[in-house]
Amino acid sequence: MPEMFELKKKSIHIPAVNLYLDDRRKRNFGFVSHAHSDHLARHKTILCTPATARLAEQRLKTTQYTELEFERFLEINSIKIKLVPAGHVLGSAQIYIESENGSLLYTGDFRTKSSRTAERFRLQKADTVIMETTFGLPRYRFPKREEIENRLLETVKSKLERGIPVLVFAYTLGKAQEALHVISGAGLPVAVEYNIMRYAKIYEKFGVQFGSFEKFKRSEYRDKVIILPSQYARQRYVASLPRTFKIYLSGWGMDESAKYRLGVDVVLPFSDHADFDELIEFAAGTEAKTIYCTHGFDDFVAVLRREGISAKPLVPKAQLELFEV
Repeated sequence: MPEMFELKKKSIHIPAVNLYLDDRRKRNFGFVSHAHSDHLARHKTILCTPATARLAEQRLKTTQYTELEFERFLEINSIKIKLVPAGHVLGSAQIYIESENGSLLYTGDFRTKSSRTAERFRLQKADTVIMETTFGLPRYRFPKREEIENRLLETVKSKLERGIPVLVFAYTLGKAQEALHVISGAGLPVAVEYNIMRYAKIYEKFGVQFGSFEKFKRSEYRDKVIILPSQYARQRYVASLPRTFKIYLSGWGMDESAKYRLGVDVVLPFSDHADFDELIEFAAGTEAKTIYCTHGFDDFVAVLRREGISAKPLVPKAQLELFEV
């Protein structure tokens, strides 16, 4: 039901409640699907889960929150709103909006398969769906997570046994905590950068338990695994370290050129997004009358149409050209 939402200068707006979805501009009322910086803005009031609020507070100090637990309805102006687990990072949520005109689901970033450190994804049916499609090409079919974890641990162990320090680069929030859970859970010595540790402490308050780990000190990088924010991969400090092995965690690791582009020894396709097959399965499972695709490849719309799903780009190409000016 297009009338349930509108696009206002690249922003998804719900007119009935004057709510903006994952908008980077400051608004009076904004839904934040999760606490990654590219989804945050200092809205006057943020609608989100309690976990997202605690994580977002690390960046946004002066904002008010309307905290909504998963699967509990909030009613505003006869519009019913609930948040559904997205499986992306701790607290990540899809938003489901129901009115007399029908229902709308906006996914934000999501992953349908189980996670060590995020709430398990739940499928929500809706008349209209706006879905993230980052990895919407056939080559982005990720190996099973167990295989990737085993490869990570085998690589780490073999390097440490040879006295080679291992640097693991991952998003500060989400993927870094997932990697920490894997590595510390295997009983390996591990240290994490300060901001990764700050978020890990919040994870622990929401029931996610890690094994033993310590805060990273630049002078103490030997004989352990160091988990650093992804942007550290190109820092001068990292380049100055002798004889290290560098691992980058990213779904883009399915591309052979990724390790050269990122300047590391290996990129493991360890992702907190849905892969190609998950995206198709999700789209079909919603039984939506119309699906709008965003944050992905244009070709994915055609893929869904071949599957018999009524799909459209959220932003038509003509509008995209205008936005790029």
